[in-house]
Amino acid sequence: MAVAPRPEARQGTDPERVSGAPASGDDAHSSSLHRFVLLGVGAVVLVRLIVTALTPLELAADEAQYWRWAQTPDWGYFSKPPFIAWVIAASTSLFGDAEWAIRAPAALLHGGAAIAIYTLGQRAFDQRVGAWAAAVYLLMPGVAVSSAVMSTDAVLLPLWTLALLCLWRLRDRPGVAGGTTLGLVIGLAMLAKYAALYLLVGAILAAIVDRATRRALLSPAGAAAAAALLLTLTPNLLWNAANDFATVSHTTENANWGDAGFKPEHLLKFIGDQMAVFGPMSFGLLVAAFALRLKPPKTAEDSARLWLACFVLPPLLVIAGQAMISRAHANWAATAYPAASVLIASFVAQARWGATLKAGVALNLLACVFVVVVALAPALADRMGLENALKRTRGWSETATELAARARSVGATAILIDEREVWHEIDYYGRELDLPPHRLWRRHDEPRSFAEAHAPLVGNGSEDQLVLVVSHVPEYRPRMRADFQSFDSAGNIEIRLSPNRYRILKLYTASGFKPLARDAAYEARFKDQSED
Repeated sequence: MAVAPRPEARQGTDPERVSGAPASGDDAHSSSLHRFVLLGVGAVVLVRLIVTALTPLELAADEAQYWRWAQTPDWGYFSKPPFIAWVIAASTSLFGDAEWAIRAPAALLHGGAAIAIYTLGQRAFDQRVGAWAAAVYLLMPGVAVSSAVMSTDAVLLPLWTLALLCLWRLRDRPGVAGGTTLGLVIGLAMLAKYAALYLLVGAILAAIVDRATRRALLSPAGAAAAAALLLTLTPNLLWNAANDFATVSHTTENANWGDAGFKPEHLLKFIGDQMAVFGPMSFGLLVAAFALRLKPPKTAEDSARLWLACFVLPPLLVIAGQAMISRAHANWAATAYPAASVLIASFVAQARWGATLKAGVALNLLACVFVVVVALAPALADRMGLENALKRTRGWSETATELAARARSVGATAILIDEREVWHEIDYYGRELDLPPHRLWRRHDEPRSFAEAHAPLVGNGSEDQLVLVVSHVPEYRPRMRADFQSFDSAGNIEIRLSPNRYRILKLYTASGFKPLARDAAYEARFKDQSED
């Protein structure tokens, strides 16, 4: 499918008004391309669903945590907004609690995002730009990985993309109904992940540089959008207020500003991470689009590209700055790439760089195939030296089974685990085993995670009669020992994860749980202590 340039707007055409009509005017070709896009997206989603059903890789700890949240749907949770739990609750209520049922919505939602991007590209430029933009998005390496796991990005990015489409439609045809829909979608995006705040930043920038957007947002339609957004967010805000703003606090702590400093070398890592997420050639085309085609609008296409840039630059610039002063995970700027997919497809169409875009999409397709191979045959990934990347998704069913046997053998009245990720894995993979109550040890006086808040050990003489302590963190062992009256070694659990890697959990039997106060003297006493 060739990438053809869209003709420049005729003299006298409002540069802030862009037609959604196909560039070719050929209805038969348009219909054929539309079917091709739908079939292509459907085929990719189907392959990803099959991989999700067949992969031997187990749930990561965060996936297990989201599953636990889904058992009691609420308006908020300790570290994330609630939408991901709602999605998992809907899926598992239909299909049960298997791993594939937890993960399947990710592939479906990303497929829906690709269709929304196709529609946005078609409306803002032409159908061929929309088709290529959908391909860029759906085949980008970050989306390939995100389609295989259930994460907050898997629910945020589709809602983000739908919000872009709703705002573009509102720009073209302001109306109270359209504004209400926009506010609802942005609200749901923020209930998926607070990174959706960048949508508001982008909308403000778009209103500054684009008269049509400004006119729409300053009309009754904009007021309807603001009201719908506030109404959608209010239950979550009330939940946070009732829970000491736990989610907001966790989001702030995750930025790790306590370790802030100027670390320019982190910028290079950030750029490398973004090339891995978006695809190396796609990221290069994005840089080229900004350098060569982003300019004051003289045509409808110029206006559309500038509008899209308003939703690309904020997350990229903010997270680049975050990386230089502290740290940044590769996916933190992922919200830049729905709009970026349309932006580079439109740039290539005008610059006649179709071969470059094809090569970039082909390279991303190879990355997608690699993700499929790793998911279906982890042993091949082991031979390529990727054991460490997969260790957190292997051996948990066996670990839970072995732990259940050890608990029965010692007659444990409770299991106490010292690490959040291990707790969530045992929580999920031990759900059908005969486990005593499994609890999470608190490192601090106040809870720092969902499990610490909802599954603390109770020293009331019932649970702490004979506790089977499961330790994964050597630095915590002296502290845990001091919290009990008796604390004796009970061997290890050793699970082989790959030819060269094992999971080793140290076991202890303990009783008489009387945790020490976590004050300054406590911190000084156990500073630098560890038990390997």
